[in-house]
Amino acid sequence: MSTTSATTNIFSILQSAYTPATQTSIPPGSKFAKVDPTQWQGTWTTKDSNGKPVTLTISNVSGYRANVRFQTAEGGLQTGRVLINTNNVFRIGNSQMQLAGTGKMTISTVITDPTTGNESMETDHATLQT
Repeated sequence: MSTTSATTNIFSILQSAYTPATQTSIPPGSKFAKVDPTQWQGTWTTKDSNGKPVTLTISNVSGYRANVRFQTAEGGLQTGRVLINTNNVFRIGNSQMQLAGTGKMTISTVITDPTTGNESMETDHATLQT
């Protein structure tokens, strides 16, 4: 096998196995419109299935954009600027948040078992702290 052929094969394998380090934060098919900041801004809290705290802080809501600080025991701290779609949904990392009513939010997170690689969905119901 020539050096060029071996190099090409290595790069082909790397390219096919490559997945971007960042996950898109826009749910597929999303449409966007201005949201009411008072429905979103503040600190949202809940506990995960293991009884550990989950905290979501939403600030600087402008139009359909917001700053988010999301902290869980399993996933650590994630921060970012998110886009809220017309279904009142946004994503950060492997979690999706959906406004479920005044002061209520559903947080759905994909959990990957490090041993088996199996994925499961955890859904938590957060409330806005006043």
